[in-house]
Amino acid sequence: MNTTNYDIVILGGGCAGMQLMHQLIHHTNYRGESILILDEDKTYLQPKSWCFWHKSEDHPYQSIFNTTWNNLSIGFPEGIKEKSINPYRYSFIKSESFFDFHFKEIHQNNHIHYSNDKVLKFEKCGNDFFIETNQEMIKTKALYSSFWNQAEVANDRSIFLQQQFYGWEIYTDQPVFNPRAATLMDFSITQTNGVNFAYVLPHSEHNALIEITGFCEKEYSIDFFEAVLKQYIQKNWNCSYKIIKTERASIPMTNFTFKRFTKEGAIAIGTAAGMVKPTTGYAFNRIYRDSILLANQYFNKEVPAEFSHTRFKFYDRLLLQLLKHSPSKGLHILKQLFRKVSYQQILCFLDEDSSLFQEALLFAKLPKKDFIKQIF
Repeated sequence: MNTTNYDIVILGGGCAGMQLMHQLIHHTNYRGESILILDEDKTYLQPKSWCFWHKSEDHPYQSIFNTTWNNLSIGFPEGIKEKSINPYRYSFIKSESFFDFHFKEIHQNNHIHYSNDKVLKFEKCGNDFFIETNQEMIKTKALYSSFWNQAEVANDRSIFLQQQFYGWEIYTDQPVFNPRAATLMDFSITQTNGVNFAYVLPHSEHNALIEITGFCEKEYSIDFFEAVLKQYIQKNWNCSYKIIKTERASIPMTNFTFKRFTKEGAIAIGTAAGMVKPTTGYAFNRIYRDSILLANQYFNKEVPAEFSHTRFKFYDRLLLQLLKHSPSKGLHILKQLFRKVSYQQILCFLDEDSSLFQEALLFAKLPKKDFIKQIF
């Protein structure tokens, strides 16, 4: 079997793999290093989207934002509360836009190679990694991997829930949507064994992505999701509509200790590196920041440090325990959070940019007894 050498190999061509490639080739010290992306799953074909909040108007992915909102809404039994999130903005990127952007970069750079070959195994020998595919043997000194074993994480003693969602992008005959605000969480829908909410991204008065999301252990059926979706659309807009696209996914919610390195010695990226925020499922900006860090470390010839345990991991564990063992109390805390704390403070806290003083003020507005029980 032939052996091909690359300076850098990235296993997985999804959000993490593509963002890392982007940061590497745009680094000031990039000098045409060869990069191979191995993406057996053809991730670009999976219908998905990413949302995130940001302060800067000059976001590096600004050119591919499909929609941006200046306001967010939260739905309570008594109605919707819409508020400005200035200086933050909430933006949406479709997978088609994301992958078109990165494949354009790949096609314009002769040093980047993309392949759908199947990875059979990989191992480290000395300072080199050897990756065996169904077509060839590959050798590299820098290996990044987004591969992770969900069963291994789920079977660990850590808390493991799923943030599962199912949604429709719909087009309505009547102008029924409010394009000023994205609905982050609408708690007015049917509650089952977990915490459920609706998520609405209006792209125009006629077009919106509407999803039903559940924080739970049990896997919901498509029949359940579709029944709740139909009921939600009927209740809120009561109009005829056409389904343009269906989106379904499940995101891990866990306090599992993800490592910076895989057992084979590769540098973990994306979900495999714990870049999904355990209590929210948001990952895009966390992956963006991590990709900048990894690109800097590569060109500075630095070995990435193992992840540290921060107070935010402790906060995540408390809420995960509530969602697992007392979902009704978890729901109550989420409602209280959005009722009593400004949306900007919440976004700052979820970004892990808040200070201890800000966090103390935030927690002071929440039911303390429920959190104390989770500590002990």
